[in-house]
Amino acid sequence: MIAAVFWSALATGTLLIGMALAYRNVVGPRWTGLIMAFGAGAIISAAAYQLVLGAIIEDIGKYYLVGLGMAAGAFTFYFSDKWVDHLGGAQRMNMDGEQSTGSGMGILLGSMLDGVPESLVLGLSLVHSPQVSIAFIFAIAISNIPQGLGGTAGMLSSGWPRSKITRLWLAVCGLSILAAVLGYSLALLVPGANGATIDAFAAGALLVMLSDSMIPESFEHGGRETGLFMVLGFAVALAMTLAQLGG
Repeated sequence: MIAAVFWSALATGTLLIGMALAYRNVVGPRWTGLIMAFGAGAIISAAAYQLVLGAIIEDIGKYYLVGLGMAAGAFTFYFSDKWVDHLGGAQRMNMDGEQSTGSGMGILLGSMLDGVPESLVLGLSLVHSPQVSIAFIFAIAISNIPQGLGGTAGMLSSGWPRSKITRLWLAVCGLSILAAVLGYSLALLVPGANGATIDAFAAGALLVMLSDSMIPESFEHGGRETGLFMVLGFAVALAMTLAQLGG
């Protein structure tokens, strides 16, 4: 349980680093978009090699479970995201201040929704995996920096007070840690809960989240180099995965 709290706090705490950088205004929208692209590439690598491939290896011969799990995760995130958008969280990652048209509760729920799949899987994996996946932690941590950066910059532009923004990100961090603890507890109560279907479910949810919010926002602000940074993020996360497997 302590491990779930520690690693989740380490991974999600980078939201607060992004928030602090936005407060100091030391990173412009272009570099925020490029960091977001790097993080998106790292998440894609983690989804492919940590979750999908791991699910296939775990349940060899039951590939249909992987497909069904990914589809279920994708649809679950899609409909949850539509509900959050209806509540006013559609522009939660916008860097141009569009948060003013939404609601604080919607933006909080949307930001939490973006972090729940990876936090839940992180907690699940800590029960049965022999070692923590550094590549997966890295992917989550890197992707959270531009989320905190871009979201905070947009909220500042829309007139949100810093105290309200700080409380929002602290709540998101706390809820993400709670999701990791929930995943850890679920794996203890139901030993098969870390199986192929759940890993695939998380991968499907993550890929829809990336294509819905992170990737479009990164291309909008990062410019032509966005694709290069996305591939770089993918390659770095893959190299970390292979290095850990080889070690």
